This record gives sequence, C-alpha cells and structure tokens, in this order.
Amino acid sequence: MNRLSSPELTILRKPTGMSGPVGPHAVEDSPLSPVRIGIGAVSRHPPSFVQLYYAIEARRTTAMPLAIQFASPSPGGGASTIASGYARVAADDCAQPVLYIDCNAAGPVRRRGKQDPSAPSLADTLRRGVSLSEAIQPVRDTRNLLWARLASGDRPLLALGGDRLQALLDMLRASHPVIVLDTPPTDVPEAAAVSRFCDGTVLVVEAGKTRQWEIENAKALIERLGGQPVGAVLNRERTLLPRWMGGR
Repeated sequence: MNRLSSPELTILRKPTGMSGPVGPHAVEDSPLSPVRIGIGAVSRHPPSFVQLYYAIEARRTTAMPLAIQFASPSPGGGASTIASGYARVAADDCAQPVLYIDCNAAGPVRRRGKQDPSAPSLADTLRRGVSLSEAIQPVRDTRNLLWARLASGDRPLLALGGDRLQALLDMLRASHPVIVLDTPPTDVPEAAAVSRFCDGTVLVVEAGKTRQWEIENAKALIERLGGQPVGAVLNRERTLLPRWMGGR
C-alpha cells in the first residue's frame, strides 16, 4: 500500500453555488482558498480543491497507486462534494483514468445525471465473475474520470467482506493511479472499517456543526481499526463579514 504521511492537512471551503459533484450527487459548494494555483489543466478547478490535491500528493510515501477515503465524522458533512472535487483535479493531473467509487446507498434515479442506473455495481461484477469494466462508467464533462457504485442496497459496504474489498482494490490499482472512495460517515461501523484498506482517510468536517469530540472519536476509531487519518477539510466555512464587505 501507499500510506500517506503526516502532518495533517486542513483546507477551508466557503459555500456558494457551483457545478455538481461526481455521479449521482447533485449539489456542489464553491471553495475558498488562501492560495492561487494555476498549473496546466488543473487551474480550471476551484483553488481549494487544487490545494487539497497537491497537499495529499505531498504526503505520498511511494509512487504506487493511491486509494483514498473521504468520510465525515457525522452525517451531512459534505464528504461527497469534497471527494468529487478532489477526484476531478486528480483526473486532470493523471495520465491514466482516476476512479471514483460511490460507497453510499443508491439515491433516486433522477439524480444520476448521465450515469446508467441499470449498470451493475462492482460487487455485482465480482459475484457474476465478469469484468469490472462493466460497472465502470465515464463521468460527463470530465475526460479522465470514471465512476462506479461499490454495491447496491442501503449499506453497500456490507456487501463485501474485508478480503474481497482488499482484492477488489488490488485489481483496480492495476489500472487506476488514484482511487477515491466516497463513504458514509464514520459513525457507520463498516465505513470506519474501510479505512484499513485505504492509504489514507480525509475527514470532512462541517463548519459550525461538527463537534470536536466527533472529530476526535472518528480519528481514534480509524486509527484503532488500522487506518491512517490524513487530516481534515473544514467544509462550508462561513465568513463573519457582511456580504457587502466581501468585495472590499
């Protein structure tokens, strides 16, 4: 595996309307970043997603493919938004396709955009003994990003045991330099357990709502289960200044 090193990272994001995230998730927030980055194709992305991508890249310990988990300590933190923004930047920086795996319960078909809701999940392909490519679809408006559901049902992570998930990620690493796992909050036991099969876990924290003890509990649980917390993204950070002062 390609364990990510410390120290931890913290990225701030401020909400406004923008384009939607990967796959079935339809709501996106606009980020706020203290830096300006313009490097090739990635310069078209919101700066905080670019900052997040390069902060994680700086923590790589080897050049091996990277499997990274995004999860919140509690529901509603916006992990899907952060995971998809990171994945889009990675797709523009990598030579081979980046794979985004949705490990959440399937949402309504109307929210899936151009993804085919009838396509099998990765767990389906393993069970049927067919190629994993049957479960993988291109993401619209992105040249180098692919999307797949991990499994069907209300708790997809329970469809695969640890050994099968490890084998699945090993197979996917052969074709994808970056694998992004968008998982339920870590208060779902199997979501925290997934961390041990990833190279690092980014905790997505909702500003003003996620409590410090929830963050500490999530971090301790991930470490106890053999995972590696990389750091936190403070999502939906709000300024204390009135809107009319923002342009001054």
